Amino acid sequence: MRDKKKRNDLRLILLLLLLAVLSLSARSLLFRGTGKTVVVSQDGTVTARYPLDQDRVEVLTSPSGGSNTLHISGGEAYVTDATCPDKICEHAGKISREGEVIVCMPNKLTIRIEE
Repeated sequence: MRDKKKRNDLRLILLLLLLAVLSLSARSLLFRGTGKTVVVSQDGTVTARYPLDQDRVEVLTSPSGGSNTLHISGGEAYVTDATCPDKICEHAGKISREGEVIVCMPNKLTIRIEE
């Protein structure tokens, strides 16, 4: 009985290790590397492109009157202030890798990293 329990524990540990390796591999495939450009889209239309390696602060205003403050610093882009009620874009954190995105639905804003 005890040997069966040990084998089951070992199988569980191996399964968890396999899942961890697979998730890290998937992340590497999805986010290939550090991007070079911050692409800003408003309501589906690209409105600006900024180099990720040049520090700057931009206030992005939506046609509905809302705004988001985009910071590009140290090779990362992030939103520090938004007029939207939920502030999800502020809590999205810093992005720097190709394919990463910050979205503000109320202001119809998308910020993504491209090559």
